[in-house]
Amino acid sequence: MAITLISILALSVAVYFISKLSWKVGAVINALAGAYLMIYLFTLKVGSSEVLGTLFGEKLLLTYTNASFYFSFVSMLVILAVMVFAIKWLDSQKYPSAFNMFLLMMTAASLGVFFAGDLLTLYIFWEIAVLSSMLIVPMGKKEARRAAIIYAVMSATGTYMYLYASFMIYSRYGNFNLAEVAKDLANDPSMPFKVTVYLLLAAAGIAKSGIFPLHTWLRIAHGNAPDAFSAVLSGQLVKLGSYVLMLVTAFFPTLKMFQGLELYSKIPSPNYFLLALGATSIIVGTLMAIKQDDMKMLIAFSSVANGGYILVGIATMDAIGFEGGILHVFNHALAAAIIFMAFASVVYRTHTTKISEMGGLIHKMPITFISYLFAIISLAGIPPMSGFISKWMIYQALVRKGMFVTAFIAFFGSIGSFLYVFRPLAGVFLGQLPKKYKDVKEVPAIMWIPMVTLVAISFIMGVWPFPILKPIEAMRADFAISPSVKIADASNWLVRGVTGSWNPVIVFNLFIIGFAIAYLLYTLFPKPKKVDLLAPHKEEGAPINIYTGGEYIYTPDLYQYNTKMYAGFERMYEKHPSWEKVLDMLCKFFHDLGQLVHGWFFRPSPSAYAFWTVMTLLIVFWVRW
Repeated sequence: MAITLISILALSVAVYFISKLSWKVGAVINALAGAYLMIYLFTLKVGSSEVLGTLFGEKLLLTYTNASFYFSFVSMLVILAVMVFAIKWLDSQKYPSAFNMFLLMMTAASLGVFFAGDLLTLYIFWEIAVLSSMLIVPMGKKEARRAAIIYAVMSATGTYMYLYASFMIYSRYGNFNLAEVAKDLANDPSMPFKVTVYLLLAAAGIAKSGIFPLHTWLRIAHGNAPDAFSAVLSGQLVKLGSYVLMLVTAFFPTLKMFQGLELYSKIPSPNYFLLALGATSIIVGTLMAIKQDDMKMLIAFSSVANGGYILVGIATMDAIGFEGGILHVFNHALAAAIIFMAFASVVYRTHTTKISEMGGLIHKMPITFISYLFAIISLAGIPPMSGFISKWMIYQALVRKGMFVTAFIAFFGSIGSFLYVFRPLAGVFLGQLPKKYKDVKEVPAIMWIPMVTLVAISFIMGVWPFPILKPIEAMRADFAISPSVKIADASNWLVRGVTGSWNPVIVFNLFIIGFAIAYLLYTLFPKPKKVDLLAPHKEEGAPINIYTGGEYIYTPDLYQYNTKMYAGFERMYEKHPSWEKVLDMLCKFFHDLGQLVHGWFFRPSPSAYAFWTVMTLLIVFWVRW
């Protein structure tokens, strides 16, 4: 493990110089390295460990667990797809060499996070992953530099809290080893110490996974980063935060650590606090996604909501809830990666991310449209795609726990997801094709093959989810979360819940029968008449041969509803309180305070220098006296 990770990190630097000669060769090397790492994951033995080195006398340990395999596998699916996608997409970018280097560097560092066996090793690889990804973000739009700064500040917030908690642990227990720390925390009699460490470590995961209130970086970073890299940010990098949250809530045995602090439904109050943040993220992410006109910003807010689902599932510490939350890591990673690659394909051809500026691309980019369609079906939690199963499992856990308010919020998020994923569907792909896009065509095969591959995997896992549920159940057993409870029953084609069981094979067959009947009716009944909205008319101002709402249309542009699609609903919360405005006010306050202090100390004025010299001398003499 150590040699492989170090070799990939070294290769990333070599890829930069190779890409200077030919960025396509560099991109191909990246894809080959990604494919090698994917295969390498299956050659490692669960339970194996090795020492990476030492730092300040402390061993840097790498361990390979069921959790390491699962999160690494999901990450490599997304990253490898983007690496292949980038082989052609990079010809539209300004900095392909740097992109290739930092993408491969981030890949190795992400695996290092999942392999880390101690807090120090996790921190080192975490910082490499954050730094390399942060340096890719400014390669996007003009506003991307500000986005990178906000991303860095929010990451630093989580990092400092993580470091503070790690040093608290070391000062008390004398080691950083995760397994040893978990045992020490479980047996520690000091509840304030355990709660403080728990919340500080959780803050690092919250900041990275885009959970409220540390979610503000996610929208601007995802929205302004290079289009294909947004797929990695949303599909893979935020899962580093989910991994840390899983360690904090499940690997560290919170049910044992916080005995006596149960608040509701036998959930410890620190866990319930995270669960409440997850529910808040679902609401905030959903409402903000609905009103976005920029398609990348829309899915960025969707990632906030889906991060909330993951946290809610994990924080319940229920067998089916935990599996649902961890399965949603896989489902959201694939769906978000497909959607962002579809948007990158659209931008590659149209050079815009504004929904209101597009329309009718279904006929020009049919494969991209199909990829997006299947991805949003999964993201919205509609069978037979895999996204339905994880949400269904989370609902089942909330019902079992009697948490009906949280269950309602989760259900509200699913209904809201129908609204926001339909907006790009109708505004970008359906409706009227603007004249300026009449020559647009589908992206090259090297770009749509990764999208279609991920769609196929998501579809197969929706029909037969048991291969992906197997490592999740092994992970749950490792964490001793109701190990005797069996959720996945492959022999009977069932995913067992509280109020019933889900048979994905039967549901798939019912969908096939339903589509067959619908197609049969479509072929038997008269077809709609095609009307060219852009065709010239004999008389100026004559109505077009089509109507809507019982009224003829006189202006072709009015037929495309891609602007203010949900204006009525948005008016219900248009004056909502904004957390981002609060943070902006705090930033302005500290900026003005800094300017004031700077003026006191560094203003080029003889009187100022004389004043501070006298004050310093007075303080020195006073202290001596």
